[in-house]
Amino acid sequence: MRGKITQRYRKQKNQKRKIISKKFNINSSFICALCASVVLMSNCKDEPPKTLTNSISQGKGFFVANEGTFGMGNASLTYINLENDTLNTEEDLFKYNNNRPLGDVFQSMSLINKNAWLVVNNSGKIEVINPETSKSVATIKNLKSPRYALEVQPGKVYVSDLYANVISIVDANSLTKTGEIKCKGWTEEMILFQDKVWVTNHNSDYLYILNPSIDIITDSIALAYGGSSLVADKDGKVWVLCSGDLLKKRTGGLFCINGTTLKIEKQWLFTKDDFNPVKLKQNPTNDSLYFINQGVFGFPKTAGTIPTNPIIAQTSGSSFYGLSIQLSTGNLFVSDAWDFLSRGKVLIYSPKGIFIKSYKTGVVPGEFLWW
Repeated sequence: MRGKITQRYRKQKNQKRKIISKKFNINSSFICALCASVVLMSNCKDEPPKTLTNSISQGKGFFVANEGTFGMGNASLTYINLENDTLNTEEDLFKYNNNRPLGDVFQSMSLINKNAWLVVNNSGKIEVINPETSKSVATIKNLKSPRYALEVQPGKVYVSDLYANVISIVDANSLTKTGEIKCKGWTEEMILFQDKVWVTNHNSDYLYILNPSIDIITDSIALAYGGSSLVADKDGKVWVLCSGDLLKKRTGGLFCINGTTLKIEKQWLFTKDDFNPVKLKQNPTNDSLYFINQGVFGFPKTAGTIPTNPIIAQTSGSSFYGLSIQLSTGNLFVSDAWDFLSRGKVLIYSPKGIFIKSYKTGVVPGEFLWW
């Protein structure tokens, strides 16, 4: 938003601050962490050299969606080339190639129709770019507060939303919004599995199932509060992470659902309302799960309980924020938002949690897109 701050904007800003505080337990040590972050980042020894190329070749690295600080319009796009260990950005690859800023809060990124869809939450839009050049193809507007985009059928995309109480339908060919599906609450991550769209809802105890052929909710499954992320595995199971809600004193849980019968086959219910894990992922062999909760937790799907300690501890001054797993190696890629004001990092660890290297990114690195 630009110009004078409206009453609605103040309300939204306060809500966002609560969300960030809830997820990452920002406390009285914030100022100290800020100072430490500046010093540590200025002395980073492991950042590869910056280069900027006219095009990016597929299969050599990954994009990082840098959210930016809420309300400051400093979202940015980073590309890291793992093949030659270079950072293809000069603070912001999108701005460099389009001569305009990306917007406010770069939430997520998807590859659809050979284009990269950059979902910009607080700007209420999706920027569609050519992933090779980062050049703009189109801007999809008329969205309230989009979160994630998922192609559910050829040419049809669903977009979840924080405030709209709907899932938007977007035509991937014309790049315009064509409809809505009513779905009350904050819809978050989605997957397409066994011809069904599975949708988490952060303001609900339910997981929703949609039929993408007729664009309606066909079923719901009662789980725990704060549905946030989910994955499907090779055994026909859907694993859903419910993060709970610290402010509302609601606990979450982790659930295994049969993709055919929709029955819950396994569950771990969290007992503390301040245990709020996010970013559920699985390893390439589909036998272990990972998530972030002030550190990275990893455990086999056959485990009887959730481990009490992370395999990667979050160090003082860090704020682990995003997680991705490289298919070829199983290495863990963790985004570190630091103080949510200055440039963050991507930290790379082995599957056993051994540190390998790190790269600087933009402000508040979050989601990843391998390309």
